[in-house]
Amino acid sequence: MDLITTLKKTFEEDIENLGYELVDIEFKTTHEGKTLTFFIYNEDGITIDDCEKVSTYLDEKLDELDLVKGHYYLEVSSQDLSRPLKTDRDLERNAGEPLKVILKNGQVFIGFIEEIKENSLVFDVNDKESLEVEKEDIKQIKIEIVF
Repeated sequence: MDLITTLKKTFEEDIENLGYELVDIEFKTTHEGKTLTFFIYNEDGITIDDCEKVSTYLDEKLDELDLVKGHYYLEVSSQDLSRPLKTDRDLERNAGEPLKVILKNGQVFIGFIEEIKENSLVFDVNDKESLEVEKEDIKQIKIEIVF
């Protein structure tokens, strides 16, 4: 099992018990070092205090469990609008929003979620046409920001 999957399984329920949803985890290496970022969500929004609360909890537990080897920076953040939607809960929350869908074959379209199935998603495209796409064929889904 890879690190991100292990971290999600280890901390998802704990973060929910703190009052938040664990939306995503990223572990990146840059010229400044390694950064482990937990993205959290709450329907009332996320404040600095919320991030601090989760960060304090995670910092203690991560040290105790020693799941991440070596030195790294821990961040807890809210999701932003440009972040890819990765979970069914993400998609459900954004069902009324226009979504930009990029498929692994390079095809791109804008649509609205009609239905979330176990292995596929059904999109409303052009207010007339439904398009069902297998989840495994999707490279990325983001909110399409319209000005």
